[in-house]
Amino acid sequence: MNYLSRLVVVVLILLSAVAVLPAAASSPVCPANRSHLISRFGGHWFLVGANVPWLNGGYGADFATVEEWNQHTYSATATRAMFRALRQQGANTVRWWLFADGRGAPEFNANSGGAVTGLDANFLPNLASAIQIAAEEDMYLVFNLWSFDMLMADSNVYGRGEHAGGHRDLITESAKRASFINNALLPMLQYPVGNSGYTVGTHPHVLAWDIFNEPEFGINEPPHFVPAADVAQPVTLAQMQQFIAEISGAIHRHSNQLTTVGSASMKWNSIGALGAAGNFWNDAALTAYDPQGYLDFYQIHYYGWMNGDERYWSYSPLFIDWYEGQFDKPVVIGEVPANAGGTNRAPSQLLAGLRANCYAGVWVWPYFQVNDGTGEWVDAAAAVSALASSVSSEVRIVKAALTPRVYIPLALR
Repeated sequence: MNYLSRLVVVVLILLSAVAVLPAAASSPVCPANRSHLISRFGGHWFLVGANVPWLNGGYGADFATVEEWNQHTYSATATRAMFRALRQQGANTVRWWLFADGRGAPEFNANSGGAVTGLDANFLPNLASAIQIAAEEDMYLVFNLWSFDMLMADSNVYGRGEHAGGHRDLITESAKRASFINNALLPMLQYPVGNSGYTVGTHPHVLAWDIFNEPEFGINEPPHFVPAADVAQPVTLAQMQQFIAEISGAIHRHSNQLTTVGSASMKWNSIGALGAAGNFWNDAALTAYDPQGYLDFYQIHYYGWMNGDERYWSYSPLFIDWYEGQFDKPVVIGEVPANAGGTNRAPSQLLAGLRANCYAGVWVWPYFQVNDGTGEWVDAAAAVSALASSVSSEVRIVKAALTPRVYIPLALR
């Protein structure tokens, strides 16, 4: 066989080998109108920032007070330093926890099984202070209200604080749900923020309310829902949906801000992901309990255990893009490990991959290290900076001209 013939054979062999190689994965083409991003202020935005379960080591005590321990950790100086550090690295949002398990706020008329009576004297002034500082530092806040921790066994002063856990009744009893809404939620939304002319519920730098952190870990309905091991007082899916819907409806009626829920995984918030149980936070599921109880955007969390085998199941937003998940709203990835542990990516690859898959944002977990192996903000800061620089038009939130006003509920207009 002459040289030319050998060359033809080699080329044919190479071409046939290439033909059987698996096709390289390609990123989807996201909607040109940016409808997959968060709509606010006349634009569509990619949210990027950090989770703050606490600021100065006081879980549930950043704004409130754990009276039994005399623990109250809010600091305007520390808040400003955090916001400034985040902004300098290109972040635009913070997901900050408020009530968590109930140990610091709101106030109850009994340790366990108690109705809400109000908020302590520290809570609202410090919340308003944080919002004012966010405005000055050009950061946007998403306040998380409750976590599945509220369904843990009732604690005591020597455990987690007397009011930590034991609050299943707020979810299951209509009168006590109303006590939270009327005595804590609405006074919070109506509280003035300094001399800005805004209330907490109308301030533009309060972007959204995350009603519940990982509600699925507080539900007991096998096979789809098995409560976390330390959840002693689980609820049903319907009870959780009603609780979320009534709070979301109240926020929609008494503010002009967005609502979401921090779903523990795509498993419970998608009808398209491999092996997913379904979308239990869609409009139909929630508006059955309150016509305005819908969510404005979805939020799912992502950790390495969700990678799956990528054949029969996977809840990874790196593997399942926004289209494949068949989401009907924008989706923010509300928690990912700051050090990208377990994701098989470097932090920069993780963040870029989530945006390329048409998700609406990502908040790294956590800002300060909580010793759970996920790292802290400094592990992700360079990656956030690189992403923000590359897509500044999506990350740099610009507000249209806004007129300060007190929000007037529909019923009073």
